Order: sequence, then structure tokens, then C-alpha cells
Amino acid sequence: MGNVSQAPGEAFEAGGGRDDTGCVRPVGPARAVPTQAGSPETAPSAGAVPSAGAAAVPAAGAAAGAGGEPVDASLVRRVGLLRTVLGRSRRGGRRHAVFCGLFAVAVAARVLVLVAYPPALMYLGDSAAYLDQAWRDLWPGDWRPSGYPIFLRILDGPSHVTRIVVVQHLLTLAVAVALYAVALRAVRRPWLAALAAAPALLAPWVLDLGQFVLADSLFGVLVSAGVAVLAGWDRPRAVAAAGAGLLLGAALCVRTVGYGPLAVAVVVLVADAVAARGDRAPVRAAPVRAVAPVLAFVVAAAVPVGAYAGWSAAEGKGFAVSAHSGFFLYGRVAPFADCSTISRADLRTLCDPRPTDQRGSPVRYLWPADSPLRQGHRQIPPGREDLAGTFAHEVVREQPWALVTSSARYLAGYLYPVPYETPQTSRVDTWELPTRGTNVLAPDDAHADDGYFVATAVHSPPAGLLAAWSRLSYAPMPLVGLGLLAGVAASLLTAGRAIRARRAARRRGIGRPVDRPDVVGRLFWLAAGSGVSTLGLSAVTSGFDYRYLGAVIGPIALAAIIGASAFVAALRRRTAA
Repeated sequence: MGNVSQAPGEAFEAGGGRDDTGCVRPVGPARAVPTQAGSPETAPSAGAVPSAGAAAVPAAGAAAGAGGEPVDASLVRRVGLLRTVLGRSRRGGRRHAVFCGLFAVAVAARVLVLVAYPPALMYLGDSAAYLDQAWRDLWPGDWRPSGYPIFLRILDGPSHVTRIVVVQHLLTLAVAVALYAVALRAVRRPWLAALAAAPALLAPWVLDLGQFVLADSLFGVLVSAGVAVLAGWDRPRAVAAAGAGLLLGAALCVRTVGYGPLAVAVVVLVADAVAARGDRAPVRAAPVRAVAPVLAFVVAAAVPVGAYAGWSAAEGKGFAVSAHSGFFLYGRVAPFADCSTISRADLRTLCDPRPTDQRGSPVRYLWPADSPLRQGHRQIPPGREDLAGTFAHEVVREQPWALVTSSARYLAGYLYPVPYETPQTSRVDTWELPTRGTNVLAPDDAHADDGYFVATAVHSPPAGLLAAWSRLSYAPMPLVGLGLLAGVAASLLTAGRAIRARRAARRRGIGRPVDRPDVVGRLFWLAAGSGVSTLGLSAVTSGFDYRYLGAVIGPIALAAIIGASAFVAALRRRTAA
């Protein structure tokens, strides 16, 4: 026998093996039983061979260090754990090196923005209105939803303007990491996923909007986060769907174009439910599990939206998120309205008598005192806003094709490789990182009524470097458009392949093949739909403005990379077949 005795039923050593009798030892911790010096147990028998268990005792209990000093086993374990963590960190760093490099550059770029334009950039009218509401009293019936002023109130933004933009920059970095994780699930190549997340990290519009006291940066963060949460699972569970619903519902309370991402998310979740019903699952459990994410999303999204609408109703503004939708729609249709189709005399007072090619942008009909709406008054005369809503709906009913074609031109304008600016669009330079304190125009300029920015201070050379970077933001946009088209084509190829597989299965009489979820296609439509629906709604209801693109460039660029990758993979499968 060895020189260490064992308690009955315990293992001889941590590594297992066989005891002196040749029986298999169970695996477990070794524990030495103390013995008295000089006892028979301490002296081995003549010719006895020390067992393997005796040699393992120091490793299982206290190991001998240099000079015979015992070493704490917990310290050994901690050192081993540290080595494991460091090894995994090195491997992860090598795998994600491209994204880490882009992330470091993005952090540096935001620091430059903070240094170049302290404490923040302001937009005429909007920024002051947001700060005023957050500073004095919140109310739901403003020209825009009050979700952003609530955000400012939480941050105590009116007293700490720098805090607002710092938080906005940090939030854009956080959602860029989330979009990178989503892209990595779809494309599997870290460098390609990093390319998909690059616009969310470094697009000049993202940097610029993050420095403005405006709702667009927060809206983009909420939409991107909602997309990332829904994209984290092939078929999200109810908890994840509820989280995405809260985020996208909150986005609607920040900007009303949030209806688009909400609708897209519902469609995707319903498609998931339909696909889940086709799986081979228990008959009673399958419908409940399939529908639960849809219900959780709808209920969670209704919480912020319903709370806001209820607040509005309690203030006498109606159960709605926005009380001025007809006002903005009037500005949208006034540039192309054909007044010869308007029969009512009171509605014709809202017409612009000039030819359509001489009319201005939508803001020209909303804010100036000399607009047909205000008729020389700073405030809208009583009843004129309701009349403007009636005028807008009349024009849409009589000229739907004009609204469709102009909206299509606006959507195409976002994909131009050069700045897209016409008399009917907003100004381009307002959303470029500036080198001067303001871009206000002379009163006789065609865009004089457009909004403009104001910077408290502009510091060079960071401002010059950032302005040069802004001018490079348009060139990649045609590639983004091609990526979106490639994603649509990939979905059609995948659907065609599935249809052919079903037909082949029916001909062979083997029944319907089990459909595998198209994870990549799902991610593409979720990201592309959320971004493009936002631009589409803004084009129909407001017009063309690069700040709308800057808010959702992250999901749109993600969809473009996923779509291009899926199209290449679909072509390879088709060629191999």
C-alpha cells in the first residue's frame, strides 16, 4: 500500500486510474488523512512500491515551490485562468483586428469632433426648441414628438450641453459594435463584417449628427439597436422581441418616421412565426411558441407609444404621437401641387401661383411669414393648419403619381456619388462637418428659408480635416445601392431554389422537404427594410434631407454588405449545381 491512507468511498487521486489491487479508481479530489509520525502508516513495507496516488498528493493539495516552500493551489488555478484569458484575448484580437482598428479610429474621430466644435452644433429652430422644452416644461403637442426633449431632461442637457453630445457619440459607438456582431453572424468573415460596421463608426453624417442637439442621432441609435436585438437570433424569443419592441416604440416617440422600422419588424416576426409553424414541433406547443415573439413585440412597442399618445390625449391634443402631420404634408405637396385641380376657393388660397419649376423646397411653405399658409403672420392664423391638411390630402388624391415620382427621385438622390441638391431639396452643406461658424444665406438666395447650423466655436486644424472627410462621404453611395439590389436578387435566387427543391420532392414522392431558415436573407430584409422604410417615409411626408440618411446609414450599409455577400454565395451555389 502507499503512504497515504484514504477515507472510505473517496478517490485515490484527481486523475483517476487504478489502485494497488488493480481496480479502477473513480475520478475525484485526493485528500490525505493525517497520521502520527512513526506509526506503521508512515513507514512503507519492505519492497512496497509507492502508488501513483502518493505522487499526486502535492499537486492536489499544496505544491512544493522553490526551496521547499508550499504554494497555494488557488494561486496556481488563478494563474492558469489568467493565462487562458490572455490566450483567448490574443486570438480574439487577431480575429477582430480590423474592427478594433476601425473602432480606435472612430473614437479618435469623435474626440476630434468634440475638440473642433465645442460645446455642440445647433440647428436653427429645432435645437433651441428641444432645449427650451427640456428646460421649462415638457408637453406632447409640439411640432415634433417630445421623445428627444425627454432624453435631454434625463441628461440634464440644457445645463450640460457637452454631456448631450458625448452621450450621443458613445451611443453611436455602442450600436456600431452591435451591428458588427450582427454582420459577423451573416458573413462569417471578420474583415467583411468590419466593413459592414464601418459607416456606423466613421460616416461623416454620423459624426456630424452626434455633435448636433437634434433628435436624429438618438433616433438612429434606437432603430439600429432594435435591428441588432432582433437579428441576434434566427428566430428571437419573446424576451428579445419585447426588448426590440421597446426600442423601436421609443424611436417612434422621437421621430414619426419610426413607423417604418416598426412595420418592418412586425412583418419579419410574422414571417418567422409562419416558418416556425411549418417546423416539426408538438402540435399544441408550436402555435404558442411561434406567435409569442410577435405578441411580445407588439405589446412592448405599444408601451411607449401608448403612453405618449395617452399623454397627448390628456393634454387635449388627441390620441396621437404627432398633432401636426397635415402641416408637414402640406409643405411636401405644395412644390408640385396643380391648383387647376383644386375646386374649393378656400383651398386655392394655399396654392403657389408660380410654375412648379420656380417653386422652392417644402420648408418654404411652412415657416416664413410670407408663405401662403401664414399670409404675412408669424403665427399660423386660426383654422389655416386644418385647411392645409385638407389641401394636402386633396393634392395627393388628385396627383398621386407626382408624389410617387418625386419621392423616388429623392430616394435615388441618396445614392448619388456627388451631393444631391436641387431647389426642392434641403441644403447639403448643413450636414457636412463645417469650417465656419454658420452657413446662413442672404435673403435673396433660393435656399434662404432652409435651416442652417450655428457653431459656438470652430477650431482648426481639426475642423479642416473633418470637413475634408465629409466631402468623401458621397462617393461610396452607389456601391451601397448596388449592395441593396444584390440582396434583393439573392433573395429571389434563394426563393427560386427552394421552389425547385419542393417540386423535385413532389415528383419523387418523398413529401415536402424541411425548409431551413434563411438566416442571411432575414437579416438583410430586417436591416434594409428598417433603413429604407425610414427614408421612404421621410421622402413621402417631408422631402429630401441628408440627416435622414445619416440617422440610418448603419443598418443600410449593413444590409448592403450582407446583400452583396449573399448574392455571391447564391451565384456560387447555382454554378455548383
